[in-house]
Amino acid sequence: MATLLHLKDFWRKIRELYTTVVGFMRYVFGSVMMIGVAPEYLAIWLVWRGASLVFPSWIYQWGDDKLYSLYQRLVLFFFETCTNLEVVLYGDAVDALKKRESVLYLANHQSTVDWLVADMISVRGGSLGHLRYVMKNTLQFMPLYGHYFYAHGCIYVKRGKFSQNKMIQALNYLTHPKIPTWLVIFPEGTRYYPGNPEVIQKAEQYARDNNLPVLKHHLVPKTRGMWLVSQQLHDKIDAIYDVSVFYDGTVDEQGIRGNAPQLVEFLSGKCSKVHVHIRRIPMSEVPKEEEEVGKWLHQLYKEKDELAENFFTQDSEKRNNVEKLLHGHKSSLSLWSTLSSFLFFSVISVPFICTKVGRQMYTYLLLYGSLGSYGWLLIRNVC
Repeated sequence: MATLLHLKDFWRKIRELYTTVVGFMRYVFGSVMMIGVAPEYLAIWLVWRGASLVFPSWIYQWGDDKLYSLYQRLVLFFFETCTNLEVVLYGDAVDALKKRESVLYLANHQSTVDWLVADMISVRGGSLGHLRYVMKNTLQFMPLYGHYFYAHGCIYVKRGKFSQNKMIQALNYLTHPKIPTWLVIFPEGTRYYPGNPEVIQKAEQYARDNNLPVLKHHLVPKTRGMWLVSQQLHDKIDAIYDVSVFYDGTVDEQGIRGNAPQLVEFLSGKCSKVHVHIRRIPMSEVPKEEEEVGKWLHQLYKEKDELAENFFTQDSEKRNNVEKLLHGHKSSLSLWSTLSSFLFFSVISVPFICTKVGRQMYTYLLLYGSLGSYGWLLIRNVC
């Protein structure tokens, strides 16, 4: 009996070691490729940007959305296909994703992976290329991609020095009827991260001081950005998707909530399942006045907090049966939907890697492309 137990323990350790090694290799290879193809991506984008200058802006955006979708499928190849991630959908998700509409995607914020979940949802709705984010201004400093995100229609905002006029200018571009959009906003602004309790305590105190509901699983949502979007895009957006994301393994056996997995952990395969609840709210039900938008948003987050209790409860039986209780629907991507993008970027990378001219062009694109994009963003002062 003792020998059998030792043997089982031995094989368990072997499996853990194998999982760790595979996860590390996936992280290294995936990171190198997703970041490494930036110059190739820039080259394709520059060709399309130049070719589309003589056409209306919506034609440029149509092609750019196709290109963006192609790259994000590469990202999903590593983060969903290779990790064998299971995505479970709840609420209005299945029906809403059939509609092919312009939406305001409002989601809770707890991880650096949250933006990837938007990829996972939008690709199932046939709208991956239409994703645009309200982003922290510091992301401008990403080489090459910092400029590209703005050119794609994303909106940079400064924390603490919010420029209302610049955000309105950016939103006006998205009002074009031929530019479909999934605009992603994380109203909390900062991640709800139990490992940093000071941020959570500060949010709770702010709620008490301002007679707002004290949330157990979210930070107090900021309303100004939501109000501007409601005001500027009220006639363009078809609906709000109230998205609540829950990562498997965040709660321990005692029902205590820990940190959600971050990018490195996720890519290493340490999260096997993501639960996504979507409530579709017609835009006609959303107020336009700033004060009313604030009340509406705080009520929305109060309801999101109540929903979160199903996943973060100390009742282990309820947690273990949450899919059945909330009528979860497992959703899978076809292998080809992401593998095709991986193969495409692998093929176009060959001449850049294997030829002297290709390596030289790669260096020039990386160096001068980064300097040019930083200069352009500095001159435009986009946020």
